Amino acid sequence: MTPDDVGARDRAVAAGRCPQRLWPLWPLAGADAALWNILVDDARIGEFSVYGLFPAAYGMVYGAAADGVAVRYDGRTRGRVAIISGRRGGQPVGVVIKPCQSPAEADIAAIAGRAGVGPEQLPGIAGFISEEYVPGPFLTDLTPEQATPERMRGIGAALAGALARLHAAGICYNDATLSDPEGRSHLVIRPDGGIRLIDFGVALLLRAHPAGLTFHDAYNAARTDPMFRLFRRMTTGDDADRLGKFVTDYGRRLAGQTAAEIQARDWRIADEGVSIIAARLGPTAANALREGLVAGRQ
Repeated sequence: MTPDDVGARDRAVAAGRCPQRLWPLWPLAGADAALWNILVDDARIGEFSVYGLFPAAYGMVYGAAADGVAVRYDGRTRGRVAIISGRRGGQPVGVVIKPCQSPAEADIAAIAGRAGVGPEQLPGIAGFISEEYVPGPFLTDLTPEQATPERMRGIGAALAGALARLHAAGICYNDATLSDPEGRSHLVIRPDGGIRLIDFGVALLLRAHPAGLTFHDAYNAARTDPMFRLFRRMTTGDDADRLGKFVTDYGRRLAGQTAAEIQARDWRIADEGVSIIAARLGPTAANALREGLVAGRQ
């Protein structure tokens, strides 16, 4: 939305013409008065906002079993994330709806889902990711007692297999697969013992590399590089020109690398994550995790 779009919605709310819960849908008041009146009377929008209207969630929120449906909101760097839980066909099911972080994320997430590496992708709306909720703890949620050597070796081997499948599909995951310094992880341990990687917002699709490399690809690759963090600390204010030049130069260096050389950063990031895991779960767990990674990669 443009600043004018935001301003029009804010003014409508302030004047009492638009309920706060319908802020995202205000243009419908002028485009379709009958539909707008239905939305004004829709009590579920107050709880589920627009997310209950998404294709993947609509049947859960407005269907026959809607009484048991709940929503919670999460999200860190990408904005608001809705996690809707309910039942479908008598079975518990969850749907995650979140805004895309990059133009290629939806395509990459779909490839990862088909490969059994990421969550299954669901029907959605352009600009958003709609996917299955993967139950289970994040790797960093394990206690030292739960992180047995056998379990950690299995997780390491499974992660190596997942990265290998992504690489074969022309993807560089390019993210904190195990743990970042704040203890956040993108590796979910499923109830059956398998794993799923979530969040492909900074992943790179390298099938047409280097011809297909975009400015946004270069930005995604750069912002997971220590050089970028150093650059940002040395830059004061919102210097778009300097940032643009930095990313452009970084993109030129990426174009000079092969896809395999770029994908090698996944193994480096994973190894860095093992070092952080050692501080959280102990050296025995970290060593077993690394052993699994090495064995799985071979």
